[in-house]
Amino acid sequence: MPFSLSRRQNRQLLKLEGTVTIRHAQDLAAKLGESPDYGASVEVDTSSLEDIDTCVLQLLCSLRKTAPALSFAHPSDAFVRAVDRCGMRREFFRTRESL
Repeated sequence: MPFSLSRRQNRQLLKLEGTVTIRHAQDLAAKLGESPDYGASVEVDTSSLEDIDTCVLQLLCSLRKTAPALSFAHPSDAFVRAVDRCGMRREFFRTRESL
């Protein structure tokens, strides 16, 4: 799987690696929903992400609405390009300092 979910201090860490596409979206959504920390703050690490499609970006946007806090650690160039391509910068990066 190109994603993993673990606990780090008081939050969940979602690591996205390689290529994450629509074929992974259902498994990713299920994993996030079944987590014992459902509703906890989430930190997303995309430093090793090479490609992500719109479906997964929409899933992350939805997660922003359900998690008390969602942050992006070390966004890869591929992640930032995909966010920009979809016009979702405001949804993911509330301030320029987030990058």
